[in-house]
Amino acid sequence: MWRQRRQAVQAACRSDDVRSCPTCGAAAPPEATWCGQCYSVFQATSTVTTATAPVVAAQPSRFQAAPTYQPAPTYQPVPTYQPVPTHQPGPAYQGPTRAVPKDPRSRRAVMLTLVSIGVGALAMLVSYALSQDQSLAPATYLRYAIVLTLAVYGVVGVLLVTQISPAMKLRWSDGNPVLGVAIGLLVGGGLSVLLLAAVSAAVGHLDPDPRIVVLMSEGDVPHIVAAILISCMAAPLIEEVLFRGVLLESQRYRGTGAAIWLSALAFAAWHLNPAALRYYALLGALLGWLYSRRGLACSMAAHLGFNGVLTLAALSVVLSSGPTVTLPGVSMQLPSGWTSASPQDLPRELSTFGDAVGYRGPSGAALVVASLNTPTAPTVDQLWDRFGSMPFGGPGSPGSSLEELQLPAGHAVEMKTKVGGHDLALVLVPHDGRSVEIVLDGAGSAKARSDLTRMLRSLRVT
Repeated sequence: MWRQRRQAVQAACRSDDVRSCPTCGAAAPPEATWCGQCYSVFQATSTVTTATAPVVAAQPSRFQAAPTYQPAPTYQPVPTYQPVPTHQPGPAYQGPTRAVPKDPRSRRAVMLTLVSIGVGALAMLVSYALSQDQSLAPATYLRYAIVLTLAVYGVVGVLLVTQISPAMKLRWSDGNPVLGVAIGLLVGGGLSVLLLAAVSAAVGHLDPDPRIVVLMSEGDVPHIVAAILISCMAAPLIEEVLFRGVLLESQRYRGTGAAIWLSALAFAAWHLNPAALRYYALLGALLGWLYSRRGLACSMAAHLGFNGVLTLAALSVVLSSGPTVTLPGVSMQLPSGWTSASPQDLPRELSTFGDAVGYRGPSGAALVVASLNTPTAPTVDQLWDRFGSMPFGGPGSPGSSLEELQLPAGHAVEMKTKVGGHDLALVLVPHDGRSVEIVLDGAGSAKARSDLTRMLRSLRVT
């Protein structure tokens, strides 16, 4: 027993977990407060570093009760989402508001359009003043009108060239330009054909734009070239660049639809024809829509196709054979360039012949053919009295002349006079039972005067 105790004490002495008695030096446990050998009281405890063995979890014995189940903490729900306070609405919506564009090109485009319309309006005023001059022959007035029209396109063209480059860039094509030109020609030409067919069907004969017919009505090369230059070259080029390439493009910030209609209204105002305002506005909207899809190449082609069909139709009317006059006992063939006209389309002096037929010719010339029931052929004195009763004066009027003619239809008398710048010719062909009166307002046209000679040669009276 003492042996075992000594071994235990020795083992304890070898352990680091002991302390020594300061009096006798005997070993004592670290937690002892007095010595077990000399019974001395320890004065103070000293800190002793002890080594502790790793704690090993006790394995439950098979005979020990299993630990009771500790339930897992219950699920704590995540706090519900608290929405961010919504934006407080401002004042009630008053409709779309757009600030005035700061791009100077937009204002420049609008000013350029207004100036161009003003140039056209000025030319229109000059043209109107010339038309009121009674001493000016219609053929001369027509030449002035052609020059004024070409001058307007020239001035606007110069304005466009000086203002477009380099500040404004033109959008010539979106996609394949050849396809755009083909689409434009198809749309513009097809629409023109439909309109021309509808108008012609309503009147019973081919009825193209009368303005183009008048432009080339002389049938000579200068007038035909001038008409083609105005309708098929100047109008598609200058008008499309101005109203689509410049004005419409500069207003696209307002939206494509608004830009199209703004340019269409300006296009209608440019033509200065209040009676056709809706017609030009719709046509301008169509051209603007084509431009917005395909660019200038497409809208120019559509404009060219539309005017080109009307120009070809007018050219066919001018160069084709004229109608045949058919009255009771009278027949006469009219040359090319003459078309049937209603009494309302004739000068006031020529629309008072009662049962007669009227025609329009070169440069606005007018022709009236009347068939008179005369049991016996009028004498020279009766013809003289007939000339004197005409509303435009008789043989004694200044500039009048009287001439006898020998026609295939028989003997005739022709009186030539001039009234208010209009050169008039009156031909009376007397016959037993039926006489013919032909009145021509030549309108200063050289072609109309030469056509009268051809008409009289074809006159037949039965």
